[in-house]
Amino acid sequence: MLKKIKSKKNVKSIIYDIKNTFNNINNYNNTENKSRLSECGFFWNEISTLNSCENKESSSDSEDEIEQKSKQKSKKLNTVERREKEKQKEREIRQREEALASNQLPNSIDQFDRLVLARPNSSIIWLQYMAYYLQTTEIEKARAVARRAVKTINFREENEKLNVWNAWLNLESKFGTSESLNDVFQEAVRSNDSLKIYTHMLIIHVEAGRQIELEKTINTIIGKFKQIPETWINCGEALLKIGLKDKSRHIMQRALQSLPASEHVNLIVRFAIMENKFGDKERAQTLFEQILSSYPKRVDIWSCYVDSLIKSNDIDIARRVLERTIIQTLPPRKMKILFKKFINFEEQYGTQENVNHVQQMAAEYVERQCNKNV
Repeated sequence: MLKKIKSKKNVKSIIYDIKNTFNNINNYNNTENKSRLSECGFFWNEISTLNSCENKESSSDSEDEIEQKSKQKSKKLNTVERREKEKQKEREIRQREEALASNQLPNSIDQFDRLVLARPNSSIIWLQYMAYYLQTTEIEKARAVARRAVKTINFREENEKLNVWNAWLNLESKFGTSESLNDVFQEAVRSNDSLKIYTHMLIIHVEAGRQIELEKTINTIIGKFKQIPETWINCGEALLKIGLKDKSRHIMQRALQSLPASEHVNLIVRFAIMENKFGDKERAQTLFEQILSSYPKRVDIWSCYVDSLIKSNDIDIARRVLERTIIQTLPPRKMKILFKKFINFEEQYGTQENVNHVQQMAAEYVERQCNKNV
């Protein structure tokens, strides 16, 4: 038996989950133009190009076949009209999809049915269709839409199917029973990349606060995918989010034992970032310091350390770390990166005096490099 819906708050929660899945489908990348600076080997350059093309058409008639051409022209006009109607329908469908993307939902089941018939592989439409029923608390109908969607979407559209499966799992987690959730989960594992489904179940259990189920899922994931670094990171993060810090740290130790040495540095960095965000800030700093004591020339690690401190609003500590980076003896290419990062940092979080101070140190460094090359 399904659980009874106790309040509209639960409905809003699941609608949010499904819309969140919908929003994750569309990704946008923004680019910014950076200034160019050149002095003794310090260069910042970006290039962009744009191409365009045009197509042209031509036609001709023969005077000796006027009557025959007239008939053919009539037929061609009919063909053109049909194509124009098809294009018009295409534009209407596109407008409806754009309306869905901006949360302007159709106001009837017929409109949704026409959309899914026209675009059967669009998970956006199916997810909004599910949300439409959830707004009226018709859980069984939303469930039926999910099942219809996973049967309809072409098997080659793996990501589109996965979006619907994830939304369906969210629905069962909120409104179904443990048995119905497990049934959908087992079917999803058989129909998709199993690691992606297991990873989504980590998120579901964390959001629902199911500690026992979370730990069982983690044990299963580790047993099946222990050679994949991302597996350990996802499990450690899930444990940190639910407040199981010691178990998360135990996961990191097990990961270091299971993964090759070439993966250890990146793994520790990822766990340090997670600790700073969800766990203990002091432990995060300790992990970063341990790594940098062994790899002081890894500019990428210094950068991650600073970024992590900035995100946790530890600006003074981040400044001290940057001050340590620029007194090192590193190749000019790496020093350029560090000086640039320090200047950008002071421009955002410091004063003009701080910016001038770092620029002065950068100029002195460049002068020393120029003197060496003389």
